[in-house]
Amino acid sequence: MIREQELSAYLNGIEPTDKMAQAQAKNRLDQLVKPLGSLGVLEELAAKLAGIFGSPDYELSRKVNVIFCADNGVFDEGYNKYPQSISRLVAEIMAAGRGGGSAIAGALGIPVKIVDLGLKGSYGAGEAIRRSSHRGPGPCRTEILHQKLCPEGTGNITQGPAMDRKQALEAIGAGIGEAEELIGQGFSVLAAGEIGLGNTSTAAAVLAALTGHDSLFLTGMGSGSVGEAYQRKVEAVSRALERNRPDPDDVLDVLAKVGGLDICAMTGFYLACARRRRPAVLDGYISFAAALCAQRLNPLVSGYLISSHLSEEKGALLAAEALEVKPPLHMAMRLGEGTGACLLFPIMDCAAALLKEMASFQDLGCWFPNDWPPAGQDDSH
Repeated sequence: MIREQELSAYLNGIEPTDKMAQAQAKNRLDQLVKPLGSLGVLEELAAKLAGIFGSPDYELSRKVNVIFCADNGVFDEGYNKYPQSISRLVAEIMAAGRGGGSAIAGALGIPVKIVDLGLKGSYGAGEAIRRSSHRGPGPCRTEILHQKLCPEGTGNITQGPAMDRKQALEAIGAGIGEAEELIGQGFSVLAAGEIGLGNTSTAAAVLAALTGHDSLFLTGMGSGSVGEAYQRKVEAVSRALERNRPDPDDVLDVLAKVGGLDICAMTGFYLACARRRRPAVLDGYISFAAALCAQRLNPLVSGYLISSHLSEEKGALLAAEALEVKPPLHMAMRLGEGTGACLLFPIMDCAAALLKEMASFQDLGCWFPNDWPPAGQDDSH
């Protein structure tokens, strides 16, 4: 259990990224055998990673996808397309290696860790998939870590706060603990995803509270709310904000009143990545809400956040603008589970390879005059 003063001390331990290492990487990229800036986002990513690791010579050898799972009381408002038991079932399917997050991670050889912070009900339904449907060794198979903070999930935010301040802190601490443990095990790149019906509503409420945007522009269809159901969802988020009146200058107040256990844990996860100087790869809409919370707790966190894709969820662009990130991937995805984040992993490897493998004009010095390339050169070969 982390206390507020301990969280404050932890935040104070976050340092800026290394601007000198980032500049060195940028200079090295400018000397490579290519027109200046011709690899665009790859070059920006390669340099940013150098700043995170403190050297242009960094390794991205071990990556991991952590999925935080929790149910949300706002589900009781009745706008959702699926029964709430789907949250738990999807977590079980993920553990069997058959969920979207585990399938994509498995295709890339990335391990998955599943953390149950507050899924309702008992397990077992997913065993049928584990026994009969899994074809061969396939993608990564894992166990669910039961770290239940609220066994029945959070409260209905239209009726009152999602949780108390102590529970929000506990969930943040859980996220910090997961990242700290994985970094201690040698993982160099970390991503966080989530599972839990209702979390696009809590994310919309958190983002509305922090940005001041009307919840109408931040509330999307989530797992499939359309028509009248979508209108009920928009109204639920609006009522939650009106009922709880979260303080935008107090991130803990926002998280406790209208957030979720998954958003809290992801907030802590991103804080730990920044504290330990490791890149935190953002996923979709819910991760943007958590990242903005982490950023508001300490603006230096921004330097350690790596955006992956722009979710199709309504409000994702507004959230990206609030975070001041430009997601490079536009895949029309809105699943969560770390799926978009995992897709960025091989692109990160390619960015790192530029610095490590690509020839420079100096390497070809015998073919060029000493002052080549001329300053400002950006023409094609």
